Order: sequence, then C-alpha cells, then structure tokens
Amino acid sequence: MMRNRNVIQVVREALLTNFRELDQWFEKDQALLHFKPDRDQWNVREVLEHIALTNYFLLLIINKSTRRALERKKTGHTVILPADYQDKFDQIDVIGSKSFGWVRPEHMEPTGFKDIAEIKALLKQQYAQCMYNLSLLKNGEGVLVFTNMSVNQLGKLDIYQYIYFLTKHIERHIRQMQRLQKEYEENAVLI
Repeated sequence: MMRNRNVIQVVREALLTNFRELDQWFEKDQALLHFKPDRDQWNVREVLEHIALTNYFLLLIINKSTRRALERKKTGHTVILPADYQDKFDQIDVIGSKSFGWVRPEHMEPTGFKDIAEIKALLKQQYAQCMYNLSLLKNGEGVLVFTNMSVNQLGKLDIYQYIYFLTKHIERHIRQMQRLQKEYEENAVLI
C-alpha cells in the first residue's frame, strides 16, 4: 500500500478523497437519500448519519491521543517505528471492504432524526479536526501513542492508523451507498 510513501501524506490523501466523496452525496436527489430497499436496511441519509456518529466517537480517541502524543514528545520520547508498521495499514485496508462482519455498538446507530444539513456540517467539522490533528503530528509524534481497536482484531493502533481506520470506515459506507444508488436506479427503471 504505502511501502515507500510518507504515512502522513497517505492518511491526508485518504481523508481528502473520502470526505470529498461524502460531500457529493448531499447533492443527490431526495428520493435517493430516503430510498430503503428493505425495512431493515439503512437509507443513504441514515448511512451518512452513522458515519458522522462513528467519526464522533473515533475523534474522541484521536483527539485525546493527539494531546498525549504531543505531551510525550515534549518530555523527550523518541519516535521509533516497529518493523511491522506498514503491515498494520494493510490490515486496516480490509475495513474499506465488505469482507468482514462487525456488529456496531448501539450508540453508533442512526436515529433518522438528524437534519441532513446538520450531518453535512458535522462531517465538514470532523474532516477539519482530522486534518488539524495531522498538522499537529507532522513530525511523527502520532506513533508515540497506541490505542486498542477491537474491530476486526486490529489490536493497538497509533494515531495515524486510527485516522486511517476512520477513512476506511467511510470508504466501506461509500460502497454501501453506491449499492443503494444502484438498487434505487434499477427500481426506478422497473416503474
């Protein structure tokens, strides 16, 4: 994935790409945003709300870890990458696909009541917060703090990996919304 590339740049590009893609979904037709192929499935609007909710909880950890990493850097901790550092990013890449199952916590379930403009504003704010954290950790400080990630048995992730996870979670749900759009368009042709 990023064998010879700067980790921070790869994470920044993933943020930019995925949040830009998310932004386009707010311009879609209202009928598509509210289309539910099945009562038990989320519509696009609910998927967007879920992404914002999940980002909120991931950012709580990312923000706290960023503060800790900057404090550790001040107290003289040295940035040393483990030998298998890049392998963890490859494991995180799987999150962007649908190839593993995960039951999300109840507090990350969309309510369906949040206004679409509020969801869009939240996502813009979350993008800015992620970019800000990366700018604070521009000298490798992001590897000074590791936090456990239970999803797909990823184990301990540093801050860059945590933000990268956030982008892959978005990617996973972009694919879900693309499938919903395809189904919506197929149903529209049948009518």
